[in-house]
Amino acid sequence: MQNLSYAFGTEETGGSLNRYFLPYAGQQLLEGSKKTFFGLKSGLSDSYIYDLKLSTGEVLYECRGGMGITKEPHIFHLHDLIRMPYAESLILEEFKTNFKKAWNPRKFYRLRREVNSELKNPSRRTIAKLYCLLACSGFRYKFDKYGNFKGEYFPHPLSLEAIRVNNKKLINSDFIIQLGKFDSLNENLLTKKSVVYLNVPFPTPSHLKMEYLEYMDYIGSKGYKFLLSARLLSRGLVDKKVLSWSKNYSSKVVSQFKEDSLYTSSDIFIFNF
Repeated sequence: MQNLSYAFGTEETGGSLNRYFLPYAGQQLLEGSKKTFFGLKSGLSDSYIYDLKLSTGEVLYECRGGMGITKEPHIFHLHDLIRMPYAESLILEEFKTNFKKAWNPRKFYRLRREVNSELKNPSRRTIAKLYCLLACSGFRYKFDKYGNFKGEYFPHPLSLEAIRVNNKKLINSDFIIQLGKFDSLNENLLTKKSVVYLNVPFPTPSHLKMEYLEYMDYIGSKGYKFLLSARLLSRGLVDKKVLSWSKNYSSKVVSQFKEDSLYTSSDIFIFNF
């Protein structure tokens, strides 16, 4: 039987897991980068942060407020569920209903079929079931081109403590969760207390990376503060495009050495304030 009080797992699938809010793979900062984020400038945690890819909830939900934008509907619905005061109890109810007291592969695949039949127009109960599936597949965020969840049975402990803590932050703060592209931000929302934040997913095709960099140039040209984070060094390779662009602004690099690897990975934070 899995203990519900355990912490989320730390396995990686293409990227680190976002263990501090919604643990899904792909766009998480390196371990320790959150501390660097808020240490870049005094008072940054008092800002309204507009996360243009809703990539790191651990950052967004520790500031005064702001907006998270994502084009991934399932990520949108997951964050939307966490906003609800009943999120924790609903997820726990679905766990008990579908798995009784312990994970089980037969029950997992049965629930996966059920959830996939509902995902085109999901209720919050469907998303609670999806959260259970994510926990039971090691929080691997894996969907096919039709939007069906394709995670395999790989059980991890289901922790509801993080949901409880972040739910309180969401309810007591000024947050908006929006479905849309990174450049769909309404600039009329921005003030002197705003910071436009974008994390470049790793890896990212070169043409998309240029779109992100050019958009942040545009935001800066309008007189707004921005902060961009990206993987600068991975497996011995430096992202020369990001490095070159960073020379136009202030920047700070955070490195992490992985014991099971010969390489050091580095995140870079680039900002104009």
